[in-house]
Amino acid sequence: MSRLSALVAPEYARTGTALLIGLVVAPLTGVLAATQPFLLLAFLGAAAWVFLVLRGGAAAFFVMGTAAPLLYLIDVRSALFGQALLALYGMALIHALYQVAQQPDARRWNRRLVFFAVGWGVVVALAERALLSEGVSLRRLVMTAIGTLPYLWFALTAPRMAKGDQAHALLGGVAIGATVVAGAFLTNSRSLTEGLQGRDAWIDTYTVIGSLKNSLGLLWVIGWTLLLGWRTRGGWMLRAPLLAILLAAILFSFSRSSYMALIVATLMVYRGHSLKLWVIAGSIGAFVLFGLPEAVWARLQMTWSPGRGFDPSAETRIDLWVAAINAFLSAPLTGIGWGKFSEYLVRTGQAPIAAGSAVYDLGYAHNYFLSAFAMLGIGGGMLNIGVFLAAWRRARTLAARQSPLGRVVQAAVLAVFVASMFGEPLFDPILAFVFVLILACLVGQEGE
Repeated sequence: MSRLSALVAPEYARTGTALLIGLVVAPLTGVLAATQPFLLLAFLGAAAWVFLVLRGGAAAFFVMGTAAPLLYLIDVRSALFGQALLALYGMALIHALYQVAQQPDARRWNRRLVFFAVGWGVVVALAERALLSEGVSLRRLVMTAIGTLPYLWFALTAPRMAKGDQAHALLGGVAIGATVVAGAFLTNSRSLTEGLQGRDAWIDTYTVIGSLKNSLGLLWVIGWTLLLGWRTRGGWMLRAPLLAILLAAILFSFSRSSYMALIVATLMVYRGHSLKLWVIAGSIGAFVLFGLPEAVWARLQMTWSPGRGFDPSAETRIDLWVAAINAFLSAPLTGIGWGKFSEYLVRTGQAPIAAGSAVYDLGYAHNYFLSAFAMLGIGGGMLNIGVFLAAWRRARTLAARQSPLGRVVQAAVLAVFVASMFGEPLFDPILAFVFVLILACLVGQEGE
């Protein structure tokens, strides 16, 4: 081999290798372009992703953070959404394996947070496919393994992340992706283009991008929080337009839980800065009183009035909370089973009167924690709470050490917690993946 290499000049060897690769790849690319354009796109995307991963640094983290929110631009009921979600999970797997190959030995890291996050992810993946209750099949086994890939990425990559560029790139990608989705939402919202008001404006949000519900509102609150606590050389000149887009999208999502999460997260970002905190609190109060769009005011006024009490949406939510508590008490150890909440409502006669309306989703209790306890029992529920407690404790520790990431991640975790009291955002695979990306920035060497 050494004699052969001595006879062939290096430049000729490189040229010959490139020519050989071209002769193989070019016909394959032409065939895929003519017959399977989607496969060609997937092939090119995979090649680009592998190139970014092999380069190392922060680029791959930024792309992953950006790609996750962009999946909301695809209709969640379409076959393309499942393919895109699988591609995202594949990206995570490739990235995790490369991180392990580069750094076989992880440094000191927060094991409590990793244990709770990975444990909760595995429990949900097992429950979704009913792998333990309805028997094991090859298809269920494969789908369960795919569902755990984000948590595998978290367990393998987070302990090996550098707290500087990589963590900032990951959070920056999430913020940019959320802003792009917000811009797409606003350009297609009939509440803005046609001036829809009241209930019509609220219902229209469910048809703008895929299936809105409350997940997108929380995604935009997360993006708002990350940008608000960002420290860049350009300062507000760079962030102000992006923050304006996110704020408008949050308002016209008509998600009341997102409104509460927005206020709480904003105050958390400026906690400890007494003057800024008072200014922000006053600005929020003034905006609520004088700056809210009429359509948003109408949505808030629909919640409750002295004459009729709560609106059907709020009444249904309260009924579902009571039913979830009853479901947990009926099977506190094992829960009623994943996906069995609607069946439980019908069987026990606790289904709300408005159950026939398409606005309501009876698969869950409109409370992430109550849903977990009702369907998975005390073990699954406590594991779920443990994720938030471990994340909050870790973020508070970093914030106390004046970490630039500690306070902003702490505010984002608090926003997710508040929204989870009135919905099930983390049962959404996209938002769950975004949450895992954020938690990854908390795992790392204590001294960093």
